[in-house]
Amino acid sequence: MSRNAVIREAARETPVVDQVDVLVAGGGPAGIAAALAAARAGARTMLMERYGYLGGMITGANVVAVLGCGDGYGPKAGGITVEIRERLRKLGAITAPNECGDYSVDPEVFKWQAVEMLLEAQVTLRLHTLACEPVLEKGRVVGVLTESKSGRQAVGATAVVDATADADLAWRAGCRCDNDPHEVTLTLSIEGIDKQRAAEFARQSPEEYRAIVEEASRLNGGVMLGHTRLLKGIDVTDAVALTRAEIQLRRECFAALAYLRAHMPGHEHARVGLTCPQLGVRLSRRVRGEYVLADDDLRSSRHFHDGIARLGVYFPDWGPIYAIRGLDYDLPYRSLVPEMVEGLLIVGRCVSADYVAANTLRLIVPCLATGQAGGAAAAIAARDNCPARRVPVLALREVLQSQDVLLG
Repeated sequence: MSRNAVIREAARETPVVDQVDVLVAGGGPAGIAAALAAARAGARTMLMERYGYLGGMITGANVVAVLGCGDGYGPKAGGITVEIRERLRKLGAITAPNECGDYSVDPEVFKWQAVEMLLEAQVTLRLHTLACEPVLEKGRVVGVLTESKSGRQAVGATAVVDATADADLAWRAGCRCDNDPHEVTLTLSIEGIDKQRAAEFARQSPEEYRAIVEEASRLNGGVMLGHTRLLKGIDVTDAVALTRAEIQLRRECFAALAYLRAHMPGHEHARVGLTCPQLGVRLSRRVRGEYVLADDDLRSSRHFHDGIARLGVYFPDWGPIYAIRGLDYDLPYRSLVPEMVEGLLIVGRCVSADYVAANTLRLIVPCLATGQAGGAAAAIAARDNCPARRVPVLALREVLQSQDVLLG
């Protein structure tokens, strides 16, 4: 077989193993919220996740801070964001919320409780299952093809929610997408350091200490071990680029570790205690929707007739979380609806937005908000057998308000 050749696959019959009202692909925060909202709105709902656990970046990359609950002065977000906080608080699994309501979660408890919440809502879970291809009929998504240990299968659905974070289903369905890479991170922990010896060495030999740190940082891409290493220019929708990033980040980490063990007092027994199973990804594909949310919409606290959440967080790139305080903007439903393909809704960081606005929308709270709205809309579309773009806004807002979403 020569490179760049084309293989023509033979026709095959794929078993349809289930038919649901709403199928949610992706079990990160947006997908969890979408499945909960759809099921609570009365839809027979399935959530499909490629890993053996839920939580996305929270549990796979240790992004445990649930940020964006407020406006810099006080809380604003409601709905599933608050529900998760209160549920985990009772289990001692969150940090004390700040004045805006932001909190951090215990990722292992989150894995457990996300599943329990979904099962309580009668959501069907399919873990270890990749939603790999949308099934299209006359320009409408009517289900997905899956790959798993069970082989190739299909699940039919009246409405599909793409919560894959990278718009995998939307892109394969033919939706137009923008794709501007952001930095990626390999979260890791370093153990076995005698911090007292290292601090004493820094006091006694500051120049030598600085030289060792400088060289160790050089070996680790310019960042000392224990600090966040950001790798630029990685297109996370490209498997070759992802592979290169995984290899490079681990190689640099262990090169720096070996140097520190050999040269830095207190690091003789240092070791990598953990590298997270997923790269920390910030942005990738963004679907072109019926409305492209702009940075100015956030900065000007714009309100929309089809608002599905009212938030106040503003995070245009890197901190602070509330770069402009006191904002009061809506997220419009049209940003969840792709401009062409029917039967599909988009939630999470891949919703329709410009690059700067998307940096805010990638935070966990906006992801929960778009997820909850997308799931509720999918349930209405399935119930009424109507296209997602024809879901009545008033009906959607009524469902969201019944689920304690604050709409302003």
